[in-house]
Amino acid sequence: MTTRRNPFDNPSTVSAQAIPPDIYENLRVAKPRKRNRRWEKQHQSHKAVYRGVDPKLALQIKSIAAELLIPEGEVARAVIEHALRRYELGGLELHPRPNPYRMRMTLFPSSDSTHRSNKPVKPARPAKQKRSEALWKVITTWRGFPPELKRELADLASDDGLNVPVGELITALLRFGLKDYKRGLLTLEPVQKRTIFTLALEGNP
Repeated sequence: MTTRRNPFDNPSTVSAQAIPPDIYENLRVAKPRKRNRRWEKQHQSHKAVYRGVDPKLALQIKSIAAELLIPEGEVARAVIEHALRRYELGGLELHPRPNPYRMRMTLFPSSDSTHRSNKPVKPARPAKQKRSEALWKVITTWRGFPPELKRELADLASDDGLNVPVGELITALLRFGLKDYKRGLLTLEPVQKRTIFTLALEGNP
């Protein structure tokens, strides 16, 4: 005969019935891990974002980077810095011309603005103008650009400099630098980065 539990007994003395754990509890409590963006914040000043760079030239930079196994930003930096030095020495001439459709000057005038005449500018936009508008929508991003180079490009393209869009300036510099690279006047020599050694686990070769 089983003894009935006295309802007036102290409930703390009565063994509580085991409750199975909720397998979904951890799923509800777990939160997604936040991505560590410390490295990105520290190197944000070395990220260059430009609008209006000719995508064909950017693809050439990408192709050279893949061939040499180095980052695209380093190739673009070397090509642009080479063109800038040639510009300072007089080997590259940049002649901004008035742009009838914008307040700023342009390095790539349309066929109508290359001829000196007294004819009024036609309201119809030439094909080159439509192409420049399409290029303006293209955004090119490179990493590995020192802040000094970005400031030099911004100053040269500013109102006190050539007074042209920075995308046009970079396009002209890339075009000149890539031609020198193909002619062998610009040499890009990749250097192997320092490798990080690790300890081999016991039992592994």
